[in-house]
Amino acid sequence: MNAIIIGSSKSEIEILKTYLEKVSLITVVAVLENPDDTDVPAFNREDISLFFIGAELVGEKSFDVFDFFEGSAPVIVFSKEEKYAIKSFDAGAIDYMVLPGTLDRFLRALKRAERVAISIGIQTENKDMYVRSNAKSLRVPFDSVLYIEAMADYVIIQTEDCKYIVHYTMKGIQDKLPADRFVRVHRSYIVNMDKIHAIDNQEVIIKEKRIPIGASNKDYFFSRLNLI
Repeated sequence: MNAIIIGSSKSEIEILKTYLEKVSLITVVAVLENPDDTDVPAFNREDISLFFIGAELVGEKSFDVFDFFEGSAPVIVFSKEEKYAIKSFDAGAIDYMVLPGTLDRFLRALKRAERVAISIGIQTENKDMYVRSNAKSLRVPFDSVLYIEAMADYVIIQTEDCKYIVHYTMKGIQDKLPADRFVRVHRSYIVNMDKIHAIDNQEVIIKEKRIPIGASNKDYFFSRLNLI
């Protein structure tokens, strides 16, 4: 998911960026500090899946930021104060995060934003990808992919029937995958959530493959599970 941060407090923006660095799902494509009326409309809204907006902008800026963003992508409002919460929700925010907060609280906000993004059709409509192999481009449906594994400068795409080895980065291939179905569980592994058979301690089990869950990915991964 591509995200933009727009705020008026440098310290608040830095706290938010610290949390975002722990989440591989989100790519921050721009940070705007103290924008004026002409800065915000310059963005192509179709490329953005999530907006983080500083509460002070909602309360003080001459333009109504929500008039511009309404319906295009979910908005999470952030602040060190609670006083703008009601106004933010009335304007259309899907969550209000009081900083510094906690990583767990931040992940819950992201999970809510992801559900909203999917419901309004922001997630990619692609059902497959094409992989180069022996001078051909082979169609690989996302439904067939079990997991993706990093191997030096290559990645292994393991499907139900075979595997493909392509010259690509993990970050690059993650950007090609639908974020509502694939999650990075380790710096060397991306898994298809629909293919998980079980979770044993700190490992994901897909068929006979046991995939480690990295310490930096654990909180976000477990926040994606519908645990009972």
